[in-house]
Amino acid sequence: MRCYWLGLATIFLFLSLDEAFIIHEGLGDYTEKHIKTSGLLQATGLLYFPWVLPYMVLTSILGLLYFRFIFNLPRKTTILLVSSAIIFLTGAVFFDMLGGKEAELHGYYSITYTVLYTLEEFLEMIGVVLLIYTLLDYIKQKFGTLCLSLEVKKP
Repeated sequence: MRCYWLGLATIFLFLSLDEAFIIHEGLGDYTEKHIKTSGLLQATGLLYFPWVLPYMVLTSILGLLYFRFIFNLPRKTTILLVSSAIIFLTGAVFFDMLGGKEAELHGYYSITYTVLYTLEEFLEMIGVVLLIYTLLDYIKQKFGTLCLSLEVKKP
């Protein structure tokens, strides 16, 4: 069980670094280059931002690897954890794909793109907030009340 939690912590750390350093866009450029040379797909329409392809594959693999772990958690935790993932991924992947199609058709400065981008970020943030609540609630269920204190000393 500890390995799963450590794995989740590593995944969340990577996602934080990805958000800060835009790793997915670099991966998108790499993916787009290989899509063009293979001739199988084109980085247009919903795949205008091609980073979604490798991330969807990785998300599917992680979902399969963590399936048993997640569904062995308390029912409330499972429901909240799955809900937070669905909300986050709806924003991060689905709305990013829609935004990519809109950007390709009408550019990055259209009102529709702005709305899609805003919804994408909103859903990502709501998913993260729900995840934090879920983890704190799980800690409370598992270990009881959690108390943190902060003491400030005058110099």
